Amino acid sequence: MSNLQGMFTTILNMSITASYVAVGVILVRILLRRAPKIFSYALWAVVLFRLICPFSVTTAFSFLGLLNVDSQNNAGVLEYVSNDIGFMQTPTVQSGIGSLDSTVNSSLPQATPIASANPMQIWIDVLSLIWIACIVVLLLYSVISYIKTKRKLLTATLVKDNIYESDQIGTAFVCGFIHPKIYVPVGVREADLSYILEHERTHIKRKDYLIKPFAFFALILHWFNPLVWLSFALMSRDMEMSCDESVLQKMNPDAKGGYSSSLLTLSVKRNGLFAANPLAFGESHVKARIKNILNYKKPTFWVIAVASVMAIVVGIGLFTNPIVPKPDDKSLAAQFLKFETEYVGDNSKVGGIISLLTFPENIAYDSFELFTDIEPYAITVNLKTDTETRNLYSGEANQQQFQDNAMIMFALIGNVEYIDFSLDDGLAPYSMQYTRGWANHKCGKDVRDFAKSKEEFGKLINATSTVGKNVEIEKLVEDNLSVILSSPKESSNPQDYINVHKNEYENFFKYGGEDALQYMLTQFEVGNAEGLRGQIMMQLCKELLGARNNVTNESLSPREWYNALDIRQEIMLPNYEYDGQDTIEKLIYDTEIERDSTSNKRGGFIIVAPKVFGSYGEEDLLKVFVTTYSARYKLYGNALSDEGGSIIPAAITYRKDNNGGYILEKYEQAGDGSEFGPSIRKYCTMPVSKKEIKGLADKILKHYGDYEDIRVLMYDNLFKHLKKNGIKDATLLTNYQGEIEFSMNNPKYKP
Repeated sequence: MSNLQGMFTTILNMSITASYVAVGVILVRILLRRAPKIFSYALWAVVLFRLICPFSVTTAFSFLGLLNVDSQNNAGVLEYVSNDIGFMQTPTVQSGIGSLDSTVNSSLPQATPIASANPMQIWIDVLSLIWIACIVVLLLYSVISYIKTKRKLLTATLVKDNIYESDQIGTAFVCGFIHPKIYVPVGVREADLSYILEHERTHIKRKDYLIKPFAFFALILHWFNPLVWLSFALMSRDMEMSCDESVLQKMNPDAKGGYSSSLLTLSVKRNGLFAANPLAFGESHVKARIKNILNYKKPTFWVIAVASVMAIVVGIGLFTNPIVPKPDDKSLAAQFLKFETEYVGDNSKVGGIISLLTFPENIAYDSFELFTDIEPYAITVNLKTDTETRNLYSGEANQQQFQDNAMIMFALIGNVEYIDFSLDDGLAPYSMQYTRGWANHKCGKDVRDFAKSKEEFGKLINATSTVGKNVEIEKLVEDNLSVILSSPKESSNPQDYINVHKNEYENFFKYGGEDALQYMLTQFEVGNAEGLRGQIMMQLCKELLGARNNVTNESLSPREWYNALDIRQEIMLPNYEYDGQDTIEKLIYDTEIERDSTSNKRGGFIIVAPKVFGSYGEEDLLKVFVTTYSARYKLYGNALSDEGGSIIPAAITYRKDNNGGYILEKYEQAGDGSEFGPSIRKYCTMPVSKKEIKGLADKILKHYGDYEDIRVLMYDNLFKHLKKNGIKDATLLTNYQGEIEFSMNNPKYKP
């Protein structure tokens, strides 16, 4: 059934394109009404081509580019109805006519998670069966009509050459495919016979006896399209009129009357048999043809010249597809090359390169510094980690990933000479330094040569151990996809396959991550993401991309989604800084930010919103009781991504130093589960005497049940932080297709 569905959607797309072309030809016929009909007849060849061939060459001169057709042009194929429409959650048709699309799309059934089959898939199945059944009926009718015609002609007698006479017919026609013969009725006047024979010989000479059956076969394939029926009728008229004109050109002007009289005579004698038989060449459109014959004048040179130019221009414009700009390459090499720069001082591009680098587990990007005052120019990439990880990567044997990153940076940043990676565990930072000379020596040439093309840079990436995991990732992706696609075979709803194989689906996030995403985007690039496979890969990519996915239209097919995808790059922002005057609040903000920064291994920026319940001092100790909402965000373009957060009550003790400042002494955090309440009551004591502070624990616990105030404060701080860093538009969604959680454009989030 899937092959039949594919054939039907292909024919449907061809029919829509042919309809546009047919309308164009019909309009041009009006302009060519005074020109020889051979030009109009020739233009129908373009419509016929569109009806039988799904692809065409692309040029900048295609008239279809003027129609604002919102379709996909892939390898010269125009697509209005996706081959994956049966798998779409929200199926859509894009014909290029907005009002028609709205009407059709609103009537198409949407997929429902509880259904075992997508309703649209059932529609396509039924329509495909109706389409093929009608084709069979029309073909049988044509074959039977032809057989009946041949039987009628069994008694025909040979006059001479390939001319036969029969008393079973009422008009002249050509019949036969390999050796066509001319059949004329018995009793035709000698004066009429010369006109008739010349007309039919012209048909044979032009191969019309093959063209018309071929055109009728195309009509059968597109029987559901009324414009194709109209085109067939108009083509038949132009065929006959151009044939009439060809005959008249060979005769003197006085022959018009006799020719018209012969045509009228034969039309009167028609018995109707061949009017219904599309494979036999009887005379047709008699009234229009007689009028055209009587008005016929041999065309002048300029009429032929103008008509020829018009026919050629229109023919090329309708024969070819518009050039569609190739979508941006989403491969990792292409993403890196977007940030290639000759200068260390290009802050945005250097930051873009660093954002694409991969660092080992437990190491998080923090910031970068550019040293451009004097040569040699340098870059330092500051990374946060713990002491154990810092010690692990202080040995050269474990530094391959940093070497790979340095190689990429040297290839893309023209005048940088030194690159440092600084691992900061909060105690003793460790630095790894690499030079351009080292990079050139390692690759045996100027490392910048790799940035000359996407192909060359791809070789550099594949040579690094950082991203050279192609074989493992390919196996992970393909093995898990294969299992997901294995069942339930009776369903066409992608969500059913995911629900049955949740473990395999989760493997993409547990073990694949960014590498799996890059591999799947490559599959889209090479065209290996069609049908159910494409639908599931599209959903995986959307979830892996998160806020980086710029495409919000959920009705697109996988290929349409990929073509529209322009992966948002992360905008690096620092952590939140408290700018108020309250000493206690500043202590809390600094402590919470520093604490969360140390444990932040996945990048992004941190915002905190504390609720202070009180501060108590004894001797040189200060104890502050607080519940802090801490969250980590990433910003991609104007899209915020919530990378995780927590709301935790704590008691923070500081010791006053000799300079009057405070040093963190102790951080007591509420316990988990059943220890939550008791742990809070335990630490709600004075810092030295350890006396219980009456009512404080109840106050903290009551607030924890309704913390709307710190949620509001969180968004206030987020708004202020974004604005301070020059961000004017940012939106946070609950998920990639959910509701708006926060927006800088919404007044209610302004502090």
